[in-house]
Amino acid sequence: MDRLIEALPFLAVPFVACLVIASLHCYMGLHVIKRGVIFVDLALAQAAALGAAVALLISPLVCPEPPHHDQDRFASAVVGEADLAHQLDLDGEATATEGGLDAERVIADTHDHPPHEHGHERLGYGMSLLFALLGAILLSFGRLRDERIPHEAVIGIIFVVCASLSVLILSKAPHGHEKMEAMLVGSILFVSWRQVALMSALYLVLGLFHLAARRHFLEITQSVTGSEKAGKLVRLWDCLFYGSFALMVTQSVSIAGVFVVFSYLIIPGACAVLFADRFGPQLVIAWVLATITTVAGLALSALADMPTGSSLVSCFGAALVLLAVARAIILRRRGTL
Repeated sequence: MDRLIEALPFLAVPFVACLVIASLHCYMGLHVIKRGVIFVDLALAQAAALGAAVALLISPLVCPEPPHHDQDRFASAVVGEADLAHQLDLDGEATATEGGLDAERVIADTHDHPPHEHGHERLGYGMSLLFALLGAILLSFGRLRDERIPHEAVIGIIFVVCASLSVLILSKAPHGHEKMEAMLVGSILFVSWRQVALMSALYLVLGLFHLAARRHFLEITQSVTGSEKAGKLVRLWDCLFYGSFALMVTQSVSIAGVFVVFSYLIIPGACAVLFADRFGPQLVIAWVLATITTVAGLALSALADMPTGSSLVSCFGAALVLLAVARAIILRRRGTL
């Protein structure tokens, strides 16, 4: 317990970031589940990852590194910060381990990136967003009227092609394996308040947009055929839905990674539909579950000194199993199972 208390200052930013992610992902996840396009998140996230891989490949041409003397000056500052972190480790105030709360967080909180790296970050985000939006357009127009090719098949094709291209590109990039791992598991523990603020602003805009257009999205989610018969421009609204989805995924995956983002999107909604039939109660249940599971996952990461992202995903999986068993017991007692 003492370890958890000591870790609280380090967990504050990741906790707020997870709540911001849950605020919109739980809502979007219910739409995804009801539309039957469960893996749309993975497809768009992989499209964003492909954009990041392309950015990594072309960054030496677009954002050349500065002269070596500037790098040497920056390296001296980093060495000083590393010495500080090492001293904290000797004093017992921080522990350098692979997965948990460690001296690396001390560096992460005080670390200033070299000036040229900001250009790399902007290029990476821009390319990720571009590829995610292209994937959203393909998803919007990939729904065939006669369903000769199921929409879920289109999603799977986008995912596997983007994943394969990402592997090919990163195989030619320095530290490609590490980059691929970072895209999958993220670095939610090292998120900054600035990143949380930017994500909160984007999610607020997207949330207001979905609030204004909620009737159109909900009608299409409940019945595509009925919406088409009513004269609704389904492809246009699908384009807006998946476009906003791409904006959301690009921002969250860059912080939390594909696995954590997928868990926040699907698992709370999947648990919610087990216990409620209407959209409103389902959304409340999903939010509450996401909050409780976030606390459990971060606590597990701190107490057991395990990777934060994997701890969160594992807790979400455990919550789904426990709630599914609880529902089965309730139905059996009612005699309806």
